[in-house]
Amino acid sequence: MLQRSIFLLAIVTVSIVASTGATLCGCSKDIALRLTNIYENGNTDFHYDYCENIGDGRGYTAGIAGFCTGTGDAWEVIQAYHKLTGGKDDFSSMDSVLKKDADNSDSSTSGLESYCKVWANLGKTSKQFQQVQDTIRDNLYYSPSQKLADQLGLKFDVSRGEMYDTGLQHGTDTDPDGLPSLINDTNAKFTSDQTGSSGSTLTINGHKVDEIVWLKKFIEVRVDDLKHPKEKDNQGGNTWAGDTYRTDSYMYMINAGTYMFGKSVKALDNDGKPIIDIALRLTNIYENGDTDFHYDYCEDIKDGRGFTAGIAGFCTGTGDAWEVIQAYHKLTGGEDDFSPMDSVLKKYAEEESESTSGLEDYCKVWEKLGKSDKKFQQAQESIRDKFYYTPSQEEADKLGLKFDITRGEMYDTGIQHGTSSDADGLPALIKYTNEKFTSDTTGDSGSTLNINGKKVDEIEWLKKFIEVRDDDLKNPKESYNQGGDAWADDTYRTISYTHMIDAGTYMFGKSVQALDNDGNSITVKCGKESSLRRRDANGRPIRRYRKLIKPSENPVVRKGRRFRITRNGTFNTTRTFS
Repeated sequence: MLQRSIFLLAIVTVSIVASTGATLCGCSKDIALRLTNIYENGNTDFHYDYCENIGDGRGYTAGIAGFCTGTGDAWEVIQAYHKLTGGKDDFSSMDSVLKKDADNSDSSTSGLESYCKVWANLGKTSKQFQQVQDTIRDNLYYSPSQKLADQLGLKFDVSRGEMYDTGLQHGTDTDPDGLPSLINDTNAKFTSDQTGSSGSTLTINGHKVDEIVWLKKFIEVRVDDLKHPKEKDNQGGNTWAGDTYRTDSYMYMINAGTYMFGKSVKALDNDGKPIIDIALRLTNIYENGDTDFHYDYCEDIKDGRGFTAGIAGFCTGTGDAWEVIQAYHKLTGGEDDFSPMDSVLKKYAEEESESTSGLEDYCKVWEKLGKSDKKFQQAQESIRDKFYYTPSQEEADKLGLKFDITRGEMYDTGIQHGTSSDADGLPALIKYTNEKFTSDTTGDSGSTLNINGKKVDEIEWLKKFIEVRDDDLKNPKESYNQGGDAWADDTYRTISYTHMIDAGTYMFGKSVQALDNDGNSITVKCGKESSLRRRDANGRPIRRYRKLIKPSENPVVRKGRRFRITRNGTFNTTRTFS
């Protein structure tokens, strides 16, 4: 019945101080928190203003960590808020009822008729109220889970993130379903050394145990506890048993070798579908001149593709703009401002036409929706991820790439060269690179790939890949990518990645020092827009031109910069967070 163990006021004393002792930091912590947000709320947002009675026997559930009036943690949030307001705020009149419900673990909401209204209002408008929610979450759930991770010696973000998610759901106290008990139950399974390939070894009951082997066993123990909780309060119904999607997502990351979160992580949502936490801002620099996501951008840049628009330069003449609009139609039911243009957009996509005739209102509509419509922004993200980011990361998975810098280079190449199988596409460039390795090639990166049966250091492979990509930019193989100097000028992209390699920036973490399109240093921060904001006289981003001479003989595969969407492609909604 209960989603996590009831919090006992007598066990924990809360004060408004910064959390200490947690080693997940920067983007890794943010990602761990947002992953659990998915399992708690269905998306990655921090719902400070959320409040309702979900009928789970805890009274009202509210805020970023599901603080409950019947378990004590909501009362802790409110007491912390009182300290910041001097005790005179909109909750003050409910104090006696809130204290009583917390002390008695009472599920009643009687006397709290205005509680959710007050919580929702302050959650939306009060930075102080948001601050205390962050603090109580950290003090009661995040920090205790990370102290237990410290005691175990856990090194990987995926392990420490699993500790936090378990702590929030099961509780961090010592009852039989709590995080400490689950750790003890897991440790009891190890009666001998257990080897693995993760590179991190724990000492469990005097035995050497690979960290990922331990984590897999912990997840087994947690799943069993979810299905068969020991505490009576957690038994009955299928609420906990249905929460195994949380552990499914962590197992997905483990199986993908995603041990460190870095700047992005690919996980599963509550329906078992992939979610991509995407760090695309580096490529935004090379595409747009800054790190912003330009959902509202739209113009005809005269490159033979019709209108170019949105966060990935979706074009009316290449098919991906039409895919975005079809995805948007699915979210709106098909009745929206693009609907009158559907026949023209479909025709131009199928004919690969550069014409903009009949689309006089197109950019006006795109700009309006790009600025204000979350569904339209979601549709853009979904198509970008589906046709450019995800295929590039699947190629990275096949290679066994571990470093953010290598995987980032795969995405940047994919969005420029395409992810189709033409001679200038990402798969072909990977193939050309692999052919360069006819013997083992050592390096000091600490990550080794298996290339044609040879052991190759990952950074040495990346350096060779960049050489191959540079050569292809200067001497493209496909006729429709030849002519002019548009691609040849795009080597600033690889120069920036080489700059990061030389600086030893293999994992991006919270920020990365890169180079802009003029070779100047720029700091790219996780989830932040840069101070570099290049605009033309009309305030639009300055886009780099990519050469495209479209072939007429093949209407299915998008050539040139990135591959064309097949007509029978399916739309899969994903979420983005960074």
